[in-house]
Formats: sequence, structure tokens, C-alpha cells
Amino acid sequence: MILRCVLDGLLLPAEVSSQAASLVAQDGDESFRMEALEAVFYELVSATCDEVVRLQRCGYRLLRFAADFRKAETS
Repeated sequence: MILRCVLDGLLLPAEVSSQAASLVAQDGDESFRMEALEAVFYELVSATCDEVVRLQRCGYRLLRFAADFRKAETS
């Protein structure tokens, strides 16, 4: 999935960690676990239906869909 920071427009690849049931975003060579409250500063640009469901189950309800959101195909 792809996230966009609403403060600076930076696009970040991300995935739901099955081990920690949390959202992990990659910023260059570094990755970080995003707290559910931090999600208010990001929007979802692209994700599969399964990824959206997993995000909701992990409590990332403050993560909004971007106006240009596109559904990604399952690989």
C-alpha cells in the first residue's frame, strides 16, 4: 500500500505487520511503526481490499482515503 503525508506530500510504501498488528511504513532505508493516532497525518493513496480490512482491524480508523485513492490489484 502507499501512504501520503498530508503535511509534506511524501509518499511512503507501507504494510500491515502480522506479528505486531500494526502499520509499518518505509521512509528510505528506515522503517517505522505508525501509532494509530499518527495516522491522522497520512492518507491512503493505494491499497488492496484486504489491506484496507487489515488496517481497520488494527485500529487505524483515522487513516483517510486520499481524493485520488486507487484500488490496487491483489498480487
